[in-house]
Formats: sequence, structure tokens, C-alpha cells
Amino acid sequence: MSWAHPELAIVGDGASAGVSRPQEDARAIREHTGVPTSAFTVRSRDAAELAAALRSLPDEVAAVYLTGAEPAKARAAQRELALTVPVVTEEETAAIVLTAAVLIRSRRLHVAPFDAKVVVAGSDTMPLLVPLLVASGVGEVVAWRRDDAAGFPLPEVARNATAVVDVVGEFGGSALMPPDRCARLLPLPGLFAALRRGLGVSDPMDQLDVHRACAHALTTLAPVDRPLPELSDPDLATRVLDAITETARKR
Repeated sequence: MSWAHPELAIVGDGASAGVSRPQEDARAIREHTGVPTSAFTVRSRDAAELAAALRSLPDEVAAVYLTGAEPAKARAAQRELALTVPVVTEEETAAIVLTAAVLIRSRRLHVAPFDAKVVVAGSDTMPLLVPLLVASGVGEVVAWRRDDAAGFPLPEVARNATAVVDVVGEFGGSALMPPDRCARLLPLPGLFAALRRGLGVSDPMDQLDVHRACAHALTTLAPVDRPLPELSDPDLATRVLDAITETARKR
């Protein structure tokens, strides 16, 4: 896929608790995918300040990937800018990649998604993940929070699970952990291409079909000896874009 301006902006919110390195993420996107990408760091106390900072980005910015911001704050800013600057959040890409990892593991265990049991440890820290797993056809999804530990110990809840997604580092072992920063970028080139074609995003809870399409596209690209595709895969952007486009046709 060939790329030209306008640009994708990787924006780190330095005022939030999350750790973001927008310059490194932008360089990875440029080097591995060719997407014209720039990096910015902003500081915001709330969603309104964050939205204002994103609104003031240079005119050549066509879409934003927001990292380091608390999920609720990022989602509120995303909704506020829905009609002006398309924003993809780190929560979205992480949830997409984790869903793809679950589907890939299930397939390799010869378990159909509707027969799978998936436990999400720390589901409250990534609210999008459980709905996305359900939308992706996983038959049983158990949402576990640290507050549940007294009455429902995680090892007991996770018994006979096809996969445990450990968002908060409680389980260990063979659990699927949150993707690293580079892996979280996997859906981004295709999402950016879709945004440029007017297949926009607003509130991620209203875009589960788009995110499901992205996750399923990633499952088709995973090498047999790796848990996920690679950012340098030349088919990555096209495969994700095609999946989003097909989803949009069915709406």
C-alpha cells in the first residue's frame, strides 16, 4: 500500500499515569509500514484539555493515535473530536491485539471460539476487551477484578480456561499479557487507511464490529511460530483495511 500526506500523529499524554513514547512509536510506524507519521507530547488535566490539545495539532494531521492517557479520559476526548479529528486510542489497539491473541491461541488448541472459556483478569482496567471478545464469538468470557479475589480466587476462576488474559499481572504462567508498545501498533496502519477513506471511529463501544474485523484480520497474518503478526508484514495494512471495508458494507 502506498502512502502520502496527510499524516498520522502519535500523541502521548504526559499528564496521565500511562507510559508513552510517541517518538519511538512514530519511528516504528514509519520504518516498518511507510505511513507518514509524526510525534507529539501534550499535557492535559482532563478530557476537555486533552481534546483542545488534539484540536490544535498541525493541519496536515489527518488522524491521531493517543497513547498514555487513562481510558476514560481518552474515550471522552475521542467522542468530543468525533466530527473533527479522528482519534484511535491505545485501549482500542491493545484490546484488538489481545482479542487476536486469544483467537490465535484457541485455534492452535483446536478449540472453536464458541467453545472457548476466556478469563480476563483486571477487566475493569480495559473496559473494551470483554465486549470485544464477546463480539468476536468467544462462548464464555469471565470478567475478573482484584476486588473479586476474596470470594473468587483467580486460580479457581481460571480453571479449565482456554486462555487467561492477565491485564493486571495477577496470574502469570501461560497467561496472555497486555501487548508491548510495538504490538499495540499492529492494527494502526489499517485503521489509519480506513479513516482516510471516511470509515471513521467515534465511541469504541459503538465500533465493536470494526474492532472485531481488525482482530480477525490479524489472526490471518500470524506466522506459525509466533503468537502475533509482525509490524513489518507487507500485507498488514491492506488486510486490516479490507476487513474494515467489508464490515462497513454490511452495516
